Amino acid sequence: NNEALVVDTTAPTVTGVDSTTAAGTYIEGQSISIQVTFSETVNVTGTPQLTLETGASDAVVDYASGSGSSVLTFTYTVGAGETSSDLDYASTGALALNSGTIKDVGGNNATLTLADPGAAGSLAANEALVVDTTAPTITSVTSTTNDATYNEGDEINITVTFSEAVTLAGGNLVVTLETGGVDRTVTFETITSASTASGTYTVQAGDTSSDLTVSGIALSAGSLSDAGGNA
Repeated sequence: NNEALVVDTTAPTVTGVDSTTAAGTYIEGQSISIQVTFSETVNVTGTPQLTLETGASDAVVDYASGSGSSVLTFTYTVGAGETSSDLDYASTGALALNSGTIKDVGGNNATLTLADPGAAGSLAANEALVVDTTAPTITSVTSTTNDATYNEGDEINITVTFSEAVTLAGGNLVVTLETGGVDRTVTFETITSASTASGTYTVQAGDTSSDLTVSGIALSAGSLSDAGGNA
């Protein structure tokens, strides 16, 4: 009745890691907000860090905000070459003080151990975030048309294959064929989430080639990109 004295010897613990960023695919330069939730209110000094598993080189993400609450936010900006099919932290010890502190109001140091990556309570388990900084490439230009000699009016299939599914938006993909005095083009107007695109070259008067080949591929306006937006 005479004095308000609290005895607290319980260290705050991490109850889960999540993200307020919508599930989806993110490319270089885009930001992902990551939240580490504790069992009670914590105060932060300095700049703790969270290490993410992002392929050949892990991303180290600085603490951004949340001191004085039970939720600390770390902001991750996707860097060149980083990749993840389901973003998660690197290990159970991925949360580090980095010369700072995380303590409850009584001064107990927080226990920083995280759930196993991929397990319940982990970032990957709570949010589906894909990191993709790899640009799609053309892996081949070929034809389903049989080997033979073709004359004026004959049709020859031209198939372009990409390293991953791509979408063409607001323009055309133009393949130029080496056909003698006047080169011919095959125009692709629609590619939607596909790794191959097929068009038709119709042999015209004066065309000639001892072994039909491609002399160029270009976009006629618009964009050609993968699901994440990598051109």
